[in-house]
Amino acid sequence: MYGLYQIMYFTLIDILNTILSPFFIVLFFFIFYQYINEANISPISNKEVFSWYKPLLKAIDSSLYGLIGGFLTTMLFIYLEVSVVPLDFMYIIGLSIILSIINTRFVCIAYSGSIVVLSSILFRFPLRVTEDTMLIVAILHVVESILIMINGHRGKASTFFEKEHNLVGGFSINRYWPIPFVIFIGDGLIKPITLMAILAYGDYTFSYVRRKTTISSLILLLYSILLMVLIKFQKSIIIPPIFALLGHEFIVHINILFEKKSIPIFSSIENGVRVLEVNKKGIARKLGINPGDIIISINDLHIKDFKDLSQIESLKMDAMRVKFLSRKKGIMTRTYRGDKKTLGISIVPRAIFY
Repeated sequence: MYGLYQIMYFTLIDILNTILSPFFIVLFFFIFYQYINEANISPISNKEVFSWYKPLLKAIDSSLYGLIGGFLTTMLFIYLEVSVVPLDFMYIIGLSIILSIINTRFVCIAYSGSIVVLSSILFRFPLRVTEDTMLIVAILHVVESILIMINGHRGKASTFFEKEHNLVGGFSINRYWPIPFVIFIGDGLIKPITLMAILAYGDYTFSYVRRKTTISSLILLLYSILLMVLIKFQKSIIIPPIFALLGHEFIVHINILFEKKSIPIFSSIENGVRVLEVNKKGIARKLGINPGDIIISINDLHIKDFKDLSQIESLKMDAMRVKFLSRKKGIMTRTYRGDKKTLGISIVPRAIFY
Protein backbone atom coordinates (compact mmCIF):
# COMPACT_ATOMS: atom_id res chain seq x y z
CA MET A 1 0.00 0.00 0.00
CA TYR A 2 2.87 2.37 0.84
CA GLY A 3 4.33 1.67 -2.62
CA LEU A 4 1.04 2.71 -4.23
CA TYR A 5 1.04 5.98 -2.29
CA GLN A 6 4.59 6.63 -3.47
CA ILE A 7 3.59 6.02 -7.08
CA MET A 8 0.61 8.38 -6.69
CA TYR A 9 2.79 11.04 -5.08
CA PHE A 10 5.55 10.97 -7.70
CA THR A 11 2.96 10.74 -10.49
CA LEU A 12 1.33 13.91 -9.21
CA ILE A 13 4.71 15.66 -9.00
CA ASP A 14 5.61 14.63 -12.57
CA ILE A 15 2.26 15.82 -13.89
CA LEU A 16 2.55 19.18 -12.12
CA ASN A 17 6.07 19.61 -13.55
CA THR A 18 4.67 19.36 -17.09
CA ILE A 19 2.93 22.72 -16.64
CA LEU A 20 6.19 24.46 -17.59
CA SER A 21 7.07 22.05 -20.39
CA PRO A 22 7.08 23.47 -23.96
CA PHE A 23 4.55 20.89 -25.19
CA PHE A 24 2.04 21.70 -22.44
CA ILE A 25 2.45 25.43 -23.14
CA VAL A 26 1.79 24.80 -26.85
CA LEU A 27 -1.36 22.82 -26.00
CA PHE A 28 -2.46 25.57 -23.61
CA PHE A 29 -2.22 28.22 -26.31
CA PHE A 30 -3.96 25.92 -28.80
CA ILE A 31 -6.88 25.65 -26.35
CA PHE A 32 -6.75 29.39 -25.65
CA TYR A 33 -6.91 30.06 -29.40
CA GLN A 34 -9.96 27.77 -29.76
CA TYR A 35 -11.77 29.61 -26.97
CA ILE A 36 -10.89 32.99 -28.50
CA ASN A 37 -12.46 31.92 -31.81
CA GLU A 38 -15.61 30.76 -30.05
CA ALA A 39 -15.92 33.96 -28.00
CA ASN A 40 -15.51 36.04 -31.12
CA ILE A 41 -18.33 34.38 -33.06
CA SER A 42 -20.75 33.21 -30.36
CA PRO A 43 -23.51 35.58 -29.17
CA ILE A 44 -22.94 35.15 -25.44
CA SER A 45 -25.15 38.13 -24.70
CA ASN A 46 -27.54 40.46 -26.45
CA LYS A 47 -24.63 42.81 -27.12
CA GLU A 48 -21.66 41.53 -29.05
CA VAL A 49 -18.81 41.78 -26.57
CA PHE A 50 -15.39 40.19 -26.83
CA SER A 51 -13.05 40.05 -23.85
CA TRP A 52 -9.76 38.22 -24.09
CA TYR A 53 -9.70 37.40 -20.39
CA LYS A 54 -12.77 35.15 -20.58
CA PRO A 55 -11.18 32.72 -23.06
CA LEU A 56 -8.01 32.87 -20.94
CA LEU A 57 -9.92 31.93 -17.79
CA LYS A 58 -11.62 29.09 -19.67
CA ALA A 59 -8.24 27.84 -20.90
CA ILE A 60 -6.82 27.93 -17.36
CA ASP A 61 -9.90 26.15 -16.01
CA SER A 62 -9.64 23.48 -18.73
CA SER A 63 -5.95 22.99 -17.97
CA LEU A 64 -6.55 22.52 -14.25
CA TYR A 65 -9.18 19.87 -14.90
CA GLY A 66 -6.86 18.38 -17.52
CA LEU A 67 -4.25 17.84 -14.80
CA ILE A 68 -6.86 15.96 -12.77
CA GLY A 69 -7.70 13.94 -15.87
CA GLY A 70 -4.02 13.15 -16.38
CA PHE A 71 -3.72 11.82 -12.84
CA LEU A 72 -6.81 9.62 -13.30
CA THR A 73 -5.45 8.36 -16.63
CA THR A 74 -2.16 7.36 -15.04
CA MET A 75 -3.89 5.52 -12.19
CA LEU A 76 -6.09 3.61 -14.65
CA PHE A 77 -3.08 2.67 -16.78
CA ILE A 78 -1.35 1.30 -13.67
CA TYR A 79 -4.44 -0.53 -12.39
CA LEU A 80 -5.17 -2.13 -15.78
CA GLU A 81 -1.45 -2.77 -16.42
CA VAL A 82 -1.49 -0.96 -19.76
CA SER A 83 1.81 -0.85 -21.59
CA VAL A 84 2.32 2.38 -23.55
CA VAL A 85 5.11 2.68 -26.13
CA PRO A 86 6.01 6.41 -26.37
CA LEU A 87 6.88 6.31 -30.09
CA ASP A 88 3.64 4.53 -30.95
CA PHE A 89 1.66 7.08 -28.96
CA MET A 90 3.36 9.97 -30.79
CA TYR A 91 2.06 8.54 -34.09
CA ILE A 92 -1.45 8.73 -32.65
CA ILE A 93 -1.03 12.30 -31.39
CA GLY A 94 0.51 13.41 -34.69
CA LEU A 95 -2.42 11.99 -36.65
CA SER A 96 -4.89 13.67 -34.23
CA ILE A 97 -3.35 17.05 -35.04
CA ILE A 98 -3.58 16.39 -38.79
CA LEU A 99 -7.21 15.23 -38.53
CA SER A 100 -8.14 18.30 -36.44
CA ILE A 101 -7.30 20.47 -39.47
CA ILE A 102 -10.15 18.74 -41.33
CA ASN A 103 -12.58 19.10 -38.44
CA THR A 104 -11.85 19.93 -34.80
CA ARG A 105 -13.97 17.01 -33.58
CA PHE A 106 -11.53 14.62 -35.30
CA VAL A 107 -8.90 15.58 -32.73
CA CYS A 108 -10.52 12.83 -30.63
CA ILE A 109 -8.17 9.90 -30.09
CA ALA A 110 -10.95 7.47 -31.08
CA TYR A 111 -10.26 8.41 -34.71
CA SER A 112 -6.46 8.64 -34.72
CA GLY A 113 -5.95 5.63 -32.44
CA SER A 114 -8.28 3.43 -34.47
CA ILE A 115 -6.81 4.51 -37.82
CA VAL A 116 -3.25 3.85 -36.63
CA VAL A 117 -4.19 0.39 -35.36
CA LEU A 118 -6.05 -0.47 -38.58
CA SER A 119 -3.06 0.76 -40.60
CA SER A 120 -0.82 -1.52 -38.56
CA ILE A 121 -3.09 -4.51 -39.15
CA LEU A 122 -3.52 -3.92 -42.88
CA PHE A 123 -0.18 -2.37 -43.88
CA ARG A 124 2.17 -3.28 -41.01
CA PHE A 125 2.80 0.41 -40.43
CA PRO A 126 3.52 2.26 -38.18
CA LEU A 127 3.41 0.06 -35.05
CA ARG A 128 3.04 -3.46 -33.80
CA VAL A 129 -0.55 -4.23 -32.80
CA THR A 130 -1.36 -4.94 -29.17
CA GLU A 131 -4.60 -4.71 -27.27
CA ASP A 132 -2.99 -2.01 -25.11
CA THR A 133 -3.15 0.50 -27.97
CA MET A 134 -6.94 0.33 -28.06
CA LEU A 135 -7.04 0.22 -24.25
CA ILE A 136 -5.44 3.66 -24.32
CA VAL A 137 -8.36 4.87 -26.46
CA ALA A 138 -10.90 3.30 -24.07
CA ILE A 139 -9.27 4.66 -20.90
CA LEU A 140 -8.95 8.19 -22.25
CA HIS A 141 -12.66 8.09 -23.09
CA VAL A 142 -13.48 6.97 -19.55
CA VAL A 143 -11.54 9.99 -18.30
CA GLU A 144 -13.26 12.21 -20.87
CA SER A 145 -16.69 11.04 -19.69
CA ILE A 146 -15.74 12.01 -16.12
CA LEU A 147 -14.48 15.43 -17.24
CA ILE A 148 -17.67 16.03 -19.24
CA MET A 149 -19.72 15.20 -16.14
CA ILE A 150 -17.86 17.54 -13.79
CA ASN A 151 -16.59 20.26 -16.12
CA GLY A 152 -18.32 20.01 -19.51
CA HIS A 153 -21.01 22.57 -18.66
CA ARG A 154 -18.33 25.26 -18.21
CA GLY A 155 -17.81 25.28 -21.98
CA LYS A 156 -21.30 26.50 -22.86
CA ALA A 157 -22.07 29.54 -24.99
CA SER A 158 -25.60 30.73 -25.68
CA THR A 159 -26.49 30.88 -29.35
CA PHE A 160 -29.44 30.64 -31.73
CA PHE A 161 -30.49 27.96 -34.20
CA GLU A 162 -32.98 27.64 -37.03
CA LYS A 163 -35.46 24.89 -36.20
CA GLU A 164 -38.64 24.29 -38.16
CA HIS A 165 -38.42 27.79 -39.71
CA ASN A 166 -38.22 29.45 -36.29
CA LEU A 167 -35.33 30.99 -34.41
CA VAL A 168 -34.79 29.14 -31.13
CA GLY A 169 -32.29 29.62 -28.37
CA GLY A 170 -29.84 26.99 -27.26
CA PHE A 171 -26.27 26.37 -26.24
CA SER A 172 -23.17 25.24 -28.02
CA ILE A 173 -20.75 23.36 -25.77
CA ASN A 174 -17.05 23.15 -26.52
CA ARG A 175 -14.43 21.99 -24.07
CA TYR A 176 -10.78 21.04 -24.49
CA TRP A 177 -8.58 19.39 -21.86
CA PRO A 178 -4.79 18.85 -22.07
CA ILE A 179 -4.06 15.48 -20.44
CA PRO A 180 -0.51 14.91 -19.16
CA PHE A 181 -0.09 11.31 -17.95
CA VAL A 182 2.82 9.27 -16.67
CA ILE A 183 4.01 5.91 -17.96
CA PHE A 184 6.77 3.75 -16.48
CA ILE A 185 9.35 2.12 -18.74
CA GLY A 186 12.39 -0.07 -18.19
CA ASP A 187 13.02 -3.63 -17.04
CA GLY A 188 15.42 -3.09 -14.16
CA LEU A 189 15.42 0.58 -13.19
CA ILE A 190 11.88 1.85 -13.75
CA LYS A 191 11.81 5.34 -15.25
CA PRO A 192 8.71 7.56 -15.39
CA ILE A 193 7.97 9.41 -18.63
CA THR A 194 5.22 11.99 -19.03
CA LEU A 195 3.21 11.97 -22.26
CA MET A 196 0.52 14.37 -23.40
CA ALA A 197 -2.91 13.96 -24.96
CA ILE A 198 -5.76 16.35 -25.64
CA LEU A 199 -9.44 15.55 -25.12
CA ALA A 200 -12.12 17.55 -26.91
CA TYR A 201 -15.87 17.67 -26.26
CA GLY A 202 -18.17 19.40 -28.72
CA ASP A 203 -21.94 19.38 -28.40
CA TYR A 204 -25.07 21.51 -28.55
CA THR A 205 -28.51 21.46 -27.01
CA PHE A 206 -31.90 23.16 -27.13
CA SER A 207 -32.39 22.19 -23.50
CA TYR A 208 -30.49 22.61 -20.22
CA VAL A 209 -26.73 22.25 -20.44
CA ARG A 210 -26.30 20.25 -17.22
CA ARG A 211 -28.82 17.67 -18.36
CA LYS A 212 -27.15 17.37 -21.77
CA THR A 213 -23.62 16.98 -20.39
CA THR A 214 -24.82 14.34 -17.92
CA ILE A 215 -26.46 12.31 -20.70
CA SER A 216 -23.44 12.71 -22.98
CA SER A 217 -21.11 11.64 -20.17
CA LEU A 218 -23.06 8.46 -19.44
CA ILE A 219 -23.29 7.52 -23.14
CA LEU A 220 -19.54 8.01 -23.57
CA LEU A 221 -18.84 5.95 -20.44
CA LEU A 222 -21.00 3.12 -21.83
CA TYR A 223 -19.11 3.34 -25.15
CA SER A 224 -15.80 3.09 -23.27
CA ILE A 225 -16.89 0.07 -21.25
CA LEU A 226 -18.15 -1.75 -24.37
CA LEU A 227 -14.84 -1.03 -26.09
CA MET A 228 -12.94 -2.46 -23.11
CA VAL A 229 -15.10 -5.59 -23.16
CA LEU A 230 -14.41 -6.09 -26.88
CA ILE A 231 -10.68 -5.62 -26.34
CA LYS A 232 -10.58 -8.21 -23.55
CA PHE A 233 -12.91 -10.86 -24.97
CA GLN A 234 -12.91 -10.40 -28.77
CA LYS A 235 -10.27 -12.61 -30.41
CA SER A 236 -10.23 -10.68 -33.67
CA ILE A 237 -7.87 -7.70 -33.33
CA ILE A 238 -9.65 -5.78 -36.10
CA ILE A 239 -13.04 -5.60 -34.31
CA PRO A 240 -12.12 -3.10 -31.49
CA PRO A 241 -10.75 -0.33 -33.78
CA ILE A 242 -13.71 -0.69 -36.15
CA PHE A 243 -16.11 -0.51 -33.19
CA ALA A 244 -14.23 2.52 -31.81
CA LEU A 245 -14.60 4.39 -35.13
CA LEU A 246 -18.18 3.43 -35.94
CA GLY A 247 -19.33 3.67 -32.32
CA HIS A 248 -18.00 7.19 -31.98
CA GLU A 249 -19.64 8.27 -35.23
CA PHE A 250 -22.89 6.64 -34.09
CA ILE A 251 -22.81 8.70 -30.88
CA VAL A 252 -22.28 11.92 -32.89
CA HIS A 253 -25.11 11.24 -35.34
CA ILE A 254 -27.59 9.90 -32.78
CA ASN A 255 -27.01 13.09 -30.79
CA ILE A 256 -27.83 15.21 -33.85
CA LEU A 257 -30.98 13.16 -34.49
CA PHE A 258 -32.04 13.47 -30.84
CA GLU A 259 -31.72 17.26 -30.90
CA LYS A 260 -33.64 17.49 -34.19
CA LYS A 261 -36.53 15.50 -32.72
CA SER A 262 -36.53 17.28 -29.35
CA ILE A 263 -38.90 20.12 -28.46
CA PRO A 264 -36.79 23.24 -27.78
CA ILE A 265 -37.22 24.81 -24.36
CA PHE A 266 -35.94 28.20 -25.47
CA SER A 267 -38.44 28.92 -28.24
CA SER A 268 -39.75 32.35 -29.19
CA ILE A 269 -43.16 33.33 -27.74
CA GLU A 270 -45.82 35.94 -28.49
CA ASN A 271 -46.48 37.25 -24.97
CA GLY A 272 -43.46 38.18 -22.91
CA VAL A 273 -39.83 37.20 -23.51
CA ARG A 274 -38.17 33.83 -22.91
CA VAL A 275 -35.01 33.89 -20.78
CA LEU A 276 -32.08 32.07 -22.37
CA GLU A 277 -29.29 32.80 -19.89
CA VAL A 278 -29.04 34.46 -16.48
CA ASN A 279 -26.00 36.39 -15.31
CA LYS A 280 -24.83 35.59 -11.78
CA LYS A 281 -24.54 39.28 -10.84
CA GLY A 282 -27.82 40.54 -12.30
CA ILE A 283 -31.18 41.28 -10.70
CA ALA A 284 -32.83 38.29 -12.38
CA ARG A 285 -30.72 35.79 -10.41
CA LYS A 286 -31.66 37.53 -7.12
CA LEU A 287 -35.35 37.34 -8.04
CA GLY A 288 -35.18 33.61 -8.75
CA ILE A 289 -35.53 33.86 -12.53
CA ASN A 290 -34.02 30.87 -14.33
CA PRO A 291 -33.30 29.94 -17.97
CA GLY A 292 -36.53 28.91 -19.69
CA ASP A 293 -38.72 31.25 -17.59
CA ILE A 294 -40.87 33.91 -19.29
CA ILE A 295 -40.80 37.56 -18.20
CA ILE A 296 -44.28 38.97 -18.64
CA SER A 297 -44.06 42.50 -17.26
CA ILE A 298 -41.89 44.89 -15.29
CA ASN A 299 -43.64 47.48 -13.10
CA ASP A 300 -46.90 46.57 -14.87
CA LEU A 301 -45.39 47.36 -18.28
CA HIS A 302 -45.70 44.41 -20.65
CA ILE A 303 -42.47 43.21 -22.21
CA LYS A 304 -42.45 42.17 -25.87
CA ASP A 305 -38.80 42.24 -26.89
CA PHE A 306 -35.26 43.27 -25.93
CA LYS A 307 -36.00 46.89 -26.83
CA ASP A 308 -38.69 47.03 -24.12
CA LEU A 309 -36.22 45.60 -21.60
CA SER A 310 -33.57 48.17 -22.50
CA GLN A 311 -35.99 51.10 -22.20
CA ILE A 312 -37.22 49.99 -18.79
CA GLU A 313 -33.70 49.33 -17.50
CA SER A 314 -32.65 52.84 -18.59
CA LEU A 315 -35.29 54.41 -16.33
CA LYS A 316 -34.27 55.47 -12.82
CA MET A 317 -36.62 53.45 -10.64
CA ASP A 318 -36.43 52.89 -6.89
CA ALA A 319 -37.81 49.39 -7.28
CA MET A 320 -38.31 46.83 -10.02
CA ARG A 321 -41.38 44.60 -9.77
CA VAL A 322 -41.07 41.69 -12.17
CA LYS A 323 -43.91 39.36 -13.12
CA PHE A 324 -42.70 36.14 -14.71
CA LEU A 325 -43.77 32.60 -15.48
CA SER A 326 -41.48 30.12 -13.76
CA ARG A 327 -41.20 26.70 -15.41
CA LYS A 328 -41.21 25.12 -11.96
CA LYS A 329 -43.50 27.33 -9.85
CA GLY A 330 -45.92 29.03 -12.26
CA ILE A 331 -46.79 32.75 -12.28
CA MET A 332 -44.71 34.73 -9.78
CA THR A 333 -44.19 38.39 -8.91
CA ARG A 334 -40.98 39.48 -7.23
CA THR A 335 -39.73 42.97 -6.32
CA TYR A 336 -36.12 44.12 -6.26
CA ARG A 337 -34.97 47.09 -4.20
CA GLY A 338 -31.34 48.09 -4.00
CA ASP A 339 -28.48 49.33 -6.14
CA LYS A 340 -29.44 50.08 -9.71
CA LYS A 341 -28.49 47.10 -11.86
CA THR A 342 -29.59 45.49 -15.07
CA LEU A 343 -31.62 42.30 -15.11
CA GLY A 344 -28.56 40.49 -16.39
CA ILE A 345 -30.23 38.16 -18.87
CA SER A 346 -30.10 37.18 -22.51
CA ILE A 347 -33.41 36.39 -24.22
CA VAL A 348 -34.71 34.51 -27.23
CA PRO A 349 -35.54 37.13 -29.89
CA ARG A 350 -38.90 37.16 -31.59
CA ALA A 351 -37.95 36.24 -35.14
CA ILE A 352 -39.09 33.89 -37.90
CA PHE A 353 -37.17 32.56 -40.88
CA TYR A 354 -38.98 32.75 -44.19
